[in-house]
Amino acid sequence: MLSQMNLYEVLGLESDPVYKKINGLKENEEVKIESFNIRKTDKFYEVESEELHEGFKTKEKCYFFISSKLQTV
Repeated sequence: MLSQMNLYEVLGLESDPVYKKINGLKENEEVKIESFNIRKTDKFYEVESEELHEGFKTKEKCYFFISSKLQTV
């Protein structure tokens, strides 16, 4: 499977608006990005939509998951 690079992987994740929203979450806060609700708990970043509910231990893993889903929309 080929992986397409994200422009912000080259420019730096800190300049990506999606990464900024995920990075800015505090515990028990939630943000909506398109059809995804992203919530930070004490242990995970949870991503929820009508079709899925996934948990990630790091904001970077959460970001790359969301980023890959947004690229396919």
